[in-house]
Amino acid sequence: MIELTRSFAFGQFINNGSALSRMDPRTKLFCAVLLIALVSYISNAMAFFVCFLLCIAIQFLSHIALSFVLRSFRPFVIFFLIVFCIEVLFYQNPAHTPLLWQWGIFSISQKAITISIFTLLRVVLLYYIISMLTFTTSLVDLTDGSEALLSPFQRIGIPTSALVMVMVIAFKFVPIFLTEVERLIKAQSARGVRFDQGNFMQRTTKLAPLMVPLFINGFKRASTLSVAMEARCYGNHKGWRRSKRRALHFERFDAFVLISTLAVCLVAILANIFAPFTPFAPFPSF
Repeated sequence: MIELTRSFAFGQFINNGSALSRMDPRTKLFCAVLLIALVSYISNAMAFFVCFLLCIAIQFLSHIALSFVLRSFRPFVIFFLIVFCIEVLFYQNPAHTPLLWQWGIFSISQKAITISIFTLLRVVLLYYIISMLTFTTSLVDLTDGSEALLSPFQRIGIPTSALVMVMVIAFKFVPIFLTEVERLIKAQSARGVRFDQGNFMQRTTKLAPLMVPLFINGFKRASTLSVAMEARCYGNHKGWRRSKRRALHFERFDAFVLISTLAVCLVAILANIFAPFTPFAPFPSF
């Protein structure tokens, strides 16, 4: 039996009363944007080490089990490995680059391995940051925080409220679709279909017929949601503005986290610029 909702934890909010879950969503979103920009910029081993230290601090403050976080990476491990192998084998090495191995169009060099490892680390860090944001922030808080941060763009005619609502609904539909797929798989398993047998192609062939009822149910849910929003006059008149259940408050801990994040970003940037570091010793050629 395939338990998708257990193996795919992305987008699940964990309300454990931790310091991160009680933070102002505006602070969490702003810090997440800073960290995403930082991870996308750095290319130095020391800078990555600083980011990993920050991830350890985030993990400690979240009070979320490390096994649960690692479980969210499990569905993407094979994908990460495939991308890593493709990038190493098909990397365009500059002229006169010493190769460790070559066969036809495939080649492996120390530079390709180094760049591929840094790329993989960057992807893992980006996924971790986004995952921790969704683990510690509810969809309502994400909506309120995003609208508050993007509210200046509303004055120049950009419908930020509608864009944020579309984004939040898209996040919400991820666990809904997973639950729907799991329900369809259980229904077919009760009729004698074994999804845990056969090779990769055979399992894919068994899952393909489930796409039709899955998309039909998805369109039905979207239609029901749109009718419900229209029945409540969502954005139906000029000057409309969505009310909030609670007001957002910027506390001392939010200021501490914001200052700490800015300091970590500054240290990582300085390490990326002034601390060149070769993470791998030369490999022996063969």
